[in-house]
Amino acid sequence: MCEKDVYGNEVQRLGRPLPVEYLLVDVPASTPLVPLYTFLERKDAKQYFPVENRMIDGHIQDFAALANYLAKSRSLPFLDAVSDFHLLFYLYRMEDMLPMKSQLGPLLEAVRDKDKAKANEWKTREVWKTLEELIEASSNHDDSSMSNDVEFVPSGDAEQNWICTFCTFINSRELPACEICNLPRSRQ
Repeated sequence: MCEKDVYGNEVQRLGRPLPVEYLLVDVPASTPLVPLYTFLERKDAKQYFPVENRMIDGHIQDFAALANYLAKSRSLPFLDAVSDFHLLFYLYRMEDMLPMKSQLGPLLEAVRDKDKAKANEWKTREVWKTLEELIEASSNHDDSSMSNDVEFVPSGDAEQNWICTFCTFINSRELPACEICNLPRSRQ
């Protein structure tokens, strides 16, 4: 094949073959024929722990929601009860009330491995016993609006915060635009 260069001279270009090694692709993993789910699949959405920051949908994550969820889940094995992503995420964020973040590693491994014995062993730890005692104390208390997530639903100031109409994030009253989607606060 002859081509001309910029000066008009004929130049012969040789097409060199691409080494076969560049075309070989090794894919050592694949998707399973039967999917394995990490978290427990439930038939009714009301059986799940509330989703984060969805107050418009009635999903409020607070200490009362945790107590209600655990009370509803008493009939389930402990591993099944804690195999809820949103519950685990809430427990992880409970750092203000109870230092659970540093204690969750073995529980997360038990959920991942579906190891009931390891989950039941974690249930006997002091951090879970303390949480159960706090839930018991709050259920005996007349005020059922106890909330540990001051950042999510601050007591007394909930009306002054605003909910983004686009992504439903609850923003601080001082912000002119949504902290998550950065869209302006809509005046209704």
